Amino acid sequence: MYYDYFTNFAYRGTAKGKEITVPSALHQLPLFLRGGSILATRERPRRSSSLMYRDPFTLKIALSQAGTAKGELYLDDGVTYDHTKGDFIWREFSANKAGKKGLRITSKDLATANPGEAVDGVALTTYNPANKFVESISDVRIEKVVILGLAAKPSSVKVDGGDELIWEYTTGVSSMDKKEGNASVLVIKDPRVLIKNDWAIVIR
Repeated sequence: MYYDYFTNFAYRGTAKGKEITVPSALHQLPLFLRGGSILATRERPRRSSSLMYRDPFTLKIALSQAGTAKGELYLDDGVTYDHTKGDFIWREFSANKAGKKGLRITSKDLATANPGEAVDGVALTTYNPANKFVESISDVRIEKVVILGLAAKPSSVKVDGGDELIWEYTTGVSSMDKKEGNASVLVIKDPRVLIKNDWAIVIR
């Protein structure tokens, strides 16, 4: 299944493939998120990408038909070759079922687990998660989480071990439904979890 990036409309494919016609303004290209993907974006308008260096991130989570999703984020300074010395951040975001209707969203460090795979052409033997680049963006956080295709309105949304978060839910098509239509949307406002840390957001 695929979600329209701009409208959150959920399209479902078939085993043999399927052609669709998508309404789109002249100034806009159709853009889709594949179900099962997590996309990390910086959404504050800037005059150049270098000015986004310390901007917070939004996670857009497009649930698969199984109700799960996964994505990665890699960052370095974008200027020097210090990433070959281990100055970068590489994280995995996952959304997995928790109970009958719940969801658990997690962030974990991929570089520490896979130092030899983190940099093309360079086999790092170890990785320091408190490296110079990570420290330079130590306060960069997730400012919003958008989840498409959640099966039902939650009763609770919390950072694991924390207080209830501020959230809004719009009813719509679940990722596990068989029909197409506007997907359900859960927006979690400023969970204040940091990019550099392991964390979990629990939806019940």
